[in-house]
Amino acid sequence: MEWSAPMKIFAYWFIAIVIGLVFFRKEAFSYNTNFDMRRKILLVASLVIVAFNAFVYSYSTYDGGRPLDIASVILFTIGNGIAETFIFYAAFIVGERLAGMVTKSPWVLFITGFIFFMVYSGLIHGLFWIDLLPEHVDQSSPYKPLFMPTQILIAGSWALSFFWYRDLPSVFVLHGLVDLTMILNVKFSLFG
Repeated sequence: MEWSAPMKIFAYWFIAIVIGLVFFRKEAFSYNTNFDMRRKILLVASLVIVAFNAFVYSYSTYDGGRPLDIASVILFTIGNGIAETFIFYAAFIVGERLAGMVTKSPWVLFITGFIFFMVYSGLIHGLFWIDLLPEHVDQSSPYKPLFMPTQILIAGSWALSFFWYRDLPSVFVLHGLVDLTMILNVKFSLFG
């Protein structure tokens, strides 16, 4: 039996949330209230990067004439924002812990965690999302070359937010905003 694209997405979210709750029971239900200057700057920078991403994404994609499905917009924004943040950070933790077996250097721990985060992100988007989403990339867009550098900035800001503050809730929201931008521009349905 072949699973539909929505069923694959729901299964992925279920697995990601289970993994997230195993790795992040404490962080998922608490919030680090330390808002020092570095964190404030990081949050503002993250919002600016997400806004720039919305601009780049909006002018690098098309919707193929598909109608907007409001239920899918809401579910995808919340569901993927939470589920994928969990699994991205699980990959980060795996890298961080592996590096921690040989060093306590914060630079090495962060870089290794970030590499695992990026490798997982690249694999899931290349092997999963590209096959599930309808065609949507405007190859002729002059903004398309900015897409990958913007994604790296997003991942870097989120990785720092986690590494320094173990901040999941803020990144749930930031990731949800990225997903909102995506589904508003690609316009696909989770119910069809």
